[in-house]
Amino acid sequence: MNSRERKDARYLRRKRLRELKTIERSNKYGNIEEIFCFHKVMYYADKCCNGVRYKKSTQNFQLHMFTNIANTCRNIKNGTYVVGKTYKFKINERGKIRNIDAPHITDRLVHKVISNEILLPIYTPHMIYDNGASTKGKGFGFAIKRVKSKLKKWNRKYGLNGYVVLIDFSKFFENCSHDVIHSIHKRYIYNDRLIKIIEDYLFIGKGIALGVEIAQKEACIIPNRLDHFLQSKGYMIERYMDDTFFICGDYDEAVKVLNDYYLICDSLHIKVNKKKTKIVPIRKYFKYCKWKYNINENGNVILIPCKDTIYRQRRKIRRMIKLCIAYINQGDSFKYIEYLRKI
Repeated sequence: MNSRERKDARYLRRKRLRELKTIERSNKYGNIEEIFCFHKVMYYADKCCNGVRYKKSTQNFQLHMFTNIANTCRNIKNGTYVVGKTYKFKINERGKIRNIDAPHITDRLVHKVISNEILLPIYTPHMIYDNGASTKGKGFGFAIKRVKSKLKKWNRKYGLNGYVVLIDFSKFFENCSHDVIHSIHKRYIYNDRLIKIIEDYLFIGKGIALGVEIAQKEACIIPNRLDHFLQSKGYMIERYMDDTFFICGDYDEAVKVLNDYYLICDSLHIKVNKKKTKIVPIRKYFKYCKWKYNINENGNVILIPCKDTIYRQRRKIRRMIKLCIAYINQGDSFKYIEYLRKI
């Protein structure tokens, strides 16, 4: 056996070991009988009520909580569950019109159980460490800290010679392919019955719906192949949902990597927003996740929040102050406290 054959044999052993671990995780976290048991669902039923206890539907759910949980567990196990309709509405977020599909609290309970007890432990080992969205202990602050640390690490090795590549997806949730998601489920979940339950709650219309908790976990795993592609090249990468950042040493190399990146995006049916996708010299200011970054010659990273965020928070604080003064003048401070709890 020559060196090439030994190398291929080692690769096949590692590949087989990874497959066995995937099957083991699927069997452990994909057991419907163990996951949809009363005490586990009861824990997430109380979580669903946090922040919305003032709503009539939530109060009705709490009034008959034990019965609702028992019915949900029985229907899921028997395969007689019926996915409820969602409340469709639009919001204007910084000038962008977004279509929201808000599920009823009984469906939201199933979403929370599936997300935290099934998808999160199955998907997390396959994702890179720097994928910080919708993961406990990480989040938006984690992504900002990681970008800052990567800039410092690059500066210690190469100084200010390099380029930052910023990639943004176009209408990510709306363009998510059902076929791609189904292939991911088949790869990581070895339970057809469980896959059907997840997809019945997930596939509401075109793409995946904003407002559904399961969709957040699926949105993290869909570009996973892209993350591993960049990491296998040895680049310093950070991704937060549909925003990706990595550092490259040469401009021509960055252009070549982007072209290969676009080909993988096409195979995953992901549309890249080429207007927002940029290659910026590392010595200049660049914007990522609503923050501006710059690194100086001493290796210090400067972070500046975007002006739009500052102005929006100022307007919000001014409105809150006006409401506070109005309620205090009317002698109804309790009503203002209830308003603060709602927002």
